[in-house]
Amino acid sequence: MSIFKNKLYFLIFIIFLITSAIYGYLIFNNKGYIKVPDQKKQKINDNLNFEKGITKFYDVEYKTTDEKNRSFITKGIEAYVEKNKPSTIYLKKVRSYAELNDGTLLNINSNRADYNKNSKNIKYYEDVVVTNKDIIIRSKIANYIKNKNLIVLKDNVSLKDKKNLIKGDLAEFNTITNEIKISMFEKNNKVYGKRKK
Repeated sequence: MSIFKNKLYFLIFIIFLITSAIYGYLIFNNKGYIKVPDQKKQKINDNLNFEKGITKFYDVEYKTTDEKNRSFITKGIEAYVEKNKPSTIYLKKVRSYAELNDGTLLNINSNRADYNKNSKNIKYYEDVVVTNKDIIIRSKIANYIKNKNLIVLKDNVSLKDKKNLIKGDLAEFNTITNEIKISMFEKNNKVYGKRKK
């Protein structure tokens, strides 16, 4: 019986040694891997960005009001702030909107925007589209200037409504009076307009 016990202990000891050797070998050579879910990868990337001086936010909303207590709301799918430029918030997939004096809704959409926390001004980039009633204004760049209640659109500006198509270099949209002015940078050049039948 004692021979049987000795053989059993010896066999258990050998199995333990082999298992330990295999486990040690795998750990030493890092043969295993852990699959990191996409959400955790995003958090890891955000932490790396934080170390670089960038802080990210998701589904953000910024609200400003004018002297008449009218709200101008800007939303972005993603935003980030750089450590060395804390007053500027960089936004992606942006939508701004406000109710104007005549009760209509003004919408501004763009792929990117820079929001200045101090002045409350916003600079829109890439596929800027401004809509109000049946008017659609497109450009590559637009600036919302809060203290003037003005949206200035530049670079490949086109205004379209039910009857007209107007093209120019610069458009100014007054959010108080709803007045729109379109002009060219050079005085000798003329604004292009076409009326639909």
